Amino acid sequence: MFKTMGQLKTLIAFILVMTLLPLASVSAKETEFDPFEKSIGEISDALNNNEITSEELVEYYLERIEAYDKQGPAINSIITINAQALEMAKQLDKERQKNGPRSVLHGIPIVVKDNFDVKGMPTSGGSVALKDAYPREDAFTIQKLKDAGAIIIAKTNMSELAASYGRLGYSSLGGLTLNPYNLNRDASGSSSGTAAAVTANFAVFGLGTDTSASVRGPANVTGLVGIRPTTGLTSRSGVIPSSLTFDTTGPLARSVEDAAIALSFMAGVDEKDDKTLPAKNYIVEDYSENLDNTALQTARVGVAVDFFGDSAEVDEIAKKAIEKMEEMGAVAIPVSFSELTQYLWTPIVGPVNDADFKVQFEEYLAQLPEGQPKTLEEIIKISESPEVLNSATPVNPGRLEGLKTALKQAEFKDTPEYNQIITNDMSNVRNEIQAIMEKENLDAIVFPTMSCPASPRFDKEDPTYVCEAYDTYAASYVASATGFPEITVPAGVTKQEVPVGISFFGTAYSEQALLDLAYSFEQATEARTIPKTTPNFTVDLEDKPKFKDVNSFVDEIEYLAAKGIIQGYTDGTFKPNNSVTRLQAVRMILREKGINDFSAIVNPGFIDVKPGDNGYEEIAKAVELGIISGKVNAQGQKYFDSNGNLTRSQAAKILVSAYDLKGTSPAEFKDVSKEHWAYDVVSVLAANNIAAGYADGTFKPSINLSRQYFAAFMARCLDDQFKPVK
Repeated sequence: MFKTMGQLKTLIAFILVMTLLPLASVSAKETEFDPFEKSIGEISDALNNNEITSEELVEYYLERIEAYDKQGPAINSIITINAQALEMAKQLDKERQKNGPRSVLHGIPIVVKDNFDVKGMPTSGGSVALKDAYPREDAFTIQKLKDAGAIIIAKTNMSELAASYGRLGYSSLGGLTLNPYNLNRDASGSSSGTAAAVTANFAVFGLGTDTSASVRGPANVTGLVGIRPTTGLTSRSGVIPSSLTFDTTGPLARSVEDAAIALSFMAGVDEKDDKTLPAKNYIVEDYSENLDNTALQTARVGVAVDFFGDSAEVDEIAKKAIEKMEEMGAVAIPVSFSELTQYLWTPIVGPVNDADFKVQFEEYLAQLPEGQPKTLEEIIKISESPEVLNSATPVNPGRLEGLKTALKQAEFKDTPEYNQIITNDMSNVRNEIQAIMEKENLDAIVFPTMSCPASPRFDKEDPTYVCEAYDTYAASYVASATGFPEITVPAGVTKQEVPVGISFFGTAYSEQALLDLAYSFEQATEARTIPKTTPNFTVDLEDKPKFKDVNSFVDEIEYLAAKGIIQGYTDGTFKPNNSVTRLQAVRMILREKGINDFSAIVNPGFIDVKPGDNGYEEIAKAVELGIISGKVNAQGQKYFDSNGNLTRSQAAKILVSAYDLKGTSPAEFKDVSKEHWAYDVVSVLAANNIAAGYADGTFKPSINLSRQYFAAFMARCLDDQFKPVK
């Protein structure tokens, strides 16, 4: 749907350039495109105009992550970098050149909260108990975005299993995410990592989940646009659930237009998620296509007066935002809710969430490969283990108690009292909201997204924080309990430079109308600011990747890194002296060959690598191509030993097979006789001047091959320039 729009923009841009420039050859590299703070449309146009490649975009964001996430301000928003991101970018660049872009998202790097299933990456939910939980397939929304050409560059930290319990943005696997605007404040929860990453320009936009405030809160305190869609407009399948009564998936972005584009690709009917079925006739194909910057000129908005009074700074910012709407022509009408609707956590959201969690969480766990926890009891047991409790990031004690409460409250699910809440109480709240909007003929209800600014991080005191709220998220529970949509947009900043957002809330499937109002407000106010802790810096995209711990075989390693065959580690190291594992070797070879289609693979029959296991598809493909054959144990069973170290002789066999190397010169190595099983393959490496052995005349076939030596051998297989002179 966006492909035609992008191509039209490209054509218009080309005509303008040809009209304004003299008749001369203009190199694309002469146009230095800076991705910092750029929109989806701007980046898509730059990609179409060859001003930048997706590979360069991924490198740009990875450099920002390296500079700001684990060092410098140490925002700590990222849990896992996608090791395949650069290779995906290269493939998408090739596809763009050959066939054109799939959509406006073709080659656009994004981040996703670590409760979305992304094939090939663990889905931890921030829990150390799920650090090795590799899903069998992508979540529905992730697959839709991948189909559009988006690149998942990383998965982000979150409040553990999507609940904060006083430690917003903290998890036992990821630690604490900081707010890029003020390092003494949190980034709210539970989609804290996504919010911090997007506002710090670690990606173009991101995905979060929202049960009770988990997209809106983080977006509010990090100066972003966040959308909690109508429950069921976007799928939740393939996402770790908190409570499917309230759960939604939604985007966080730096502009309304970008959020609208992201929502357009996320929305859809999913047969695995029954709540999406009623949305079929309400989904807008492109929420961004006709955004109306004049929408507030004729709007009637209700001002929810119940959600003011907890912070003078927030109230002042919200009141000025409403005054701005009135200046633009909107009619603002004070509205008040019933006592029930003013605070919905205790009567509705809290008890239902606790009752839902165990059953729905265990249904998700049941889909994980064998060897992963299958019950809430197992998660609690791991969380309480001495290893975890004594670690640098133990499970938040409050979260642990919350898991135990959910264990007990599972009995409440489907009781008459539970059903009363679902069928009557929630229905009454929906009816109340609809009645207010109909009576006053409202287009939306507005209020400060949170009644207080971002709170101090749990591990530090901040005397500048002033808040009178019992629960600063109280307004958020209205959308959660009703299933109605809400959009938060930046409205201003406090004296402590923490952003404050204003929310636009409406009835079911009113996303387009709310987006128009939000866009109208955004364009008139331009209230978003840029965090000072993660400023722009120049990234030399022409430089080869460099690893700070590489001193030997530098050219060979950088050659492979520049081709995306090796990516190193997130801390900027390559760990050259570590042994290369069997799976790492397979992955490097498949990347070099550009193989990323693992459909229709045949099970190789290894007893230790089964479908769904990490690396299974790649290993099966390598067997199919004849690159590897595995080992045989004493019982005659085939196994692969993915994490086992690769010996020098085994590496010789893999490289000879992978690159169909030939040679007849005998190997003159004292420790590789003609009777040695690897004599032939070692001889081939020697004949091709790939392996010259050691000064003492040995090859050392049984010792483990280091990562740098495997890289050197592989580079020599690919390019004669790296072969040593005899």
